[in-house]
Amino acid sequence: MRTSWIRVGIAVAVALLALGVLIFGTAVAAGGGPSGLTAVVSGFAGGREIAPQPQAGTTLAADKTAEGFWTHVITYDWSIEKTVTPDALTLAKGQSGEVSYTITATRHVAAEAEIAGVRGTICVTNGGEVATQGLAITDVVEFKKPPEVTDWTPFLTVTVDVSAKPSLGPGESHCYPYEIPFTPLPGVTQYRNHAIVTITNHSGHLGEPFGPEPKVGFSLPEHPTLVEVDASATVTDEEHCPAGFTCTPSATGPWTFSDSGSISFHKTIMNENVCDATEELHNIATLTESDTHETRTAEAVVHLTAPACPAGCVLTQGFWKTHPDAWPAGHSPNDPFFSSGKTWMEVLWTAPRGDAYYILAHQYIAAVLNVANGATPPAEVAAVIEAATAWFGNNDPGVPASSSEGQTLVHWSEILAAFNEGKMGVPHCENVEAGPAAPPKKGHGKPGTPPGLENRPATPPGLENRPENRPGQEQRPETPPGQEKRPETPPGQGKDKGK
Repeated sequence: MRTSWIRVGIAVAVALLALGVLIFGTAVAAGGGPSGLTAVVSGFAGGREIAPQPQAGTTLAADKTAEGFWTHVITYDWSIEKTVTPDALTLAKGQSGEVSYTITATRHVAAEAEIAGVRGTICVTNGGEVATQGLAITDVVEFKKPPEVTDWTPFLTVTVDVSAKPSLGPGESHCYPYEIPFTPLPGVTQYRNHAIVTITNHSGHLGEPFGPEPKVGFSLPEHPTLVEVDASATVTDEEHCPAGFTCTPSATGPWTFSDSGSISFHKTIMNENVCDATEELHNIATLTESDTHETRTAEAVVHLTAPACPAGCVLTQGFWKTHPDAWPAGHSPNDPFFSSGKTWMEVLWTAPRGDAYYILAHQYIAAVLNVANGATPPAEVAAVIEAATAWFGNNDPGVPASSSEGQTLVHWSEILAAFNEGKMGVPHCENVEAGPAAPPKKGHGKPGTPPGLENRPATPPGLENRPENRPGQEQRPETPPGQEKRPETPPGQGKDKGK
C-alpha cells in the first residue's frame, strides 16, 4: 500500500514539472526571449516533441536633415538656324572658291515659376541581426503660428520613396533623399519636418508597423534664389567635304552662347581632282543645351559642280605672234580683225600705248587661237571670249584704259591672260616644238615670211633705220610682255626660227 502511494506522488510531481516548463516556454516566446528556451514537452504517449517558435525581430535607428528652399526657376529653350552664301559653286579641277556661313542660336523662356519647400535625407540603420521587413517612411511637414497655433500641427504628408533600398540587412545603413514642395503658409515662420520610419518586424512589435520618428526644424529663405535651367548652349559644326575636294574653314568651334546671337565664318573649297561631276558639301551645326543636354540641329548645303576637265594646252600671245605657221586651221594671220583696219597679225604687233582695245585684243587673239588649237576653256574664260567678240564687233580702237569702259576691257584681258598662261586649269604646252602648235615645216627648215608681212622683208614700217625697234616703240626700254625670248628681228627674219 505504501509503495502505491509513492508511485502516485512521483507521477504527480512529473506532471507538475511538465506543466511549469510549458508555461515558462510560452511566456518566453511571447516576449521575444532566447530561442533556446522555447522547446516544450507536449506529451508523453509518443515521447517528447520540440515545437519551433517565431524568430526574434530587429531594431532601427534613424536621423534626418531638413533644409528649406525658395527658388525662382526659369527654364529656357533654344533653336538654331544655319545659312550659307553662295549655296552653289562651279569649280574646275585646280580651282577654288569661298562660301560664308552664319549660325544663329535663339534662346527664349519656356517656363517660369517660384517653388518653395523642404529637402534633405532620412538615414536609417538596422541595429539587429535580421533583415528588415516592410520598410516604409512617411514624412510630415508641420508648423506653428503662435498665438493662434501653439502646437506642432501637420500641414503636408508625403511618402518617401525607398525603392532604392527596400530592405536593410543586419547592421546596414542607407540614406533616402526627399524633397517636398509647398506653398508657404501666410504669416508662418516656424516649420518642422517629422519623419516616421517603420518596419513590420521590430522587436516587441512583430507584425505591426513600428519604428523611430526623427524630427528637425527648418525655415524658408527670406528671398527666392534664381535658378536658370539651360541658360547656355554649345554649338559644334560638322562638315562632310566630298572626296576630291578640300574644305578649309576659317573657324571650327565649338561656340558657347549665353543668350541669343550668331557667329559667321568663311570656308575655302578647292577642287583637287574632280572632273565632270556634281557633289554636295553638307555642314551640320548641333546645339546642345547646358543642363538637360537636349540637342537641336541645322544643316546648310553647298552644291558643287565640277565641269569636264580641260583638254589640250595653251600658249601665250607672244608665241602666236612669232609662229604664224602654227595657227590652227580656219584662222589666218591675214584675216581682218573686225573693223580695226588691221589684220590679226598686225593687231598683235600693234603696241597698245594705253588703248584698252589693243590690250584686250592681244589676249583675245591668243585665247581664240588656243581654243581653236584644242584647249578647253573654263566657263569664265568662255564667257569673256563671247563678250569680247560681241564688243569688238561694235567698237573701234581708241578706248583709254583709264576710262570706265577701258577698265572693263582690261579686266577681261587679265582673265584671258591667266588662261593663256596656264593659270586657269588648262596647262601650258610643254615642248611646243614637238607639239601640235608647232608642226614641222614642209620643205625648208625655217618658216617663211609671216602673213601680212610679205613686203616687209627686213624691218617693220617706219623703222628702216632702227631694226631693233617696233613701230611706235623707238624709245622702248624693255622687251614686250610675252616676248622675252623673241629675237630682235621681226617674225620670219631669224636664222633659227621654226626649228
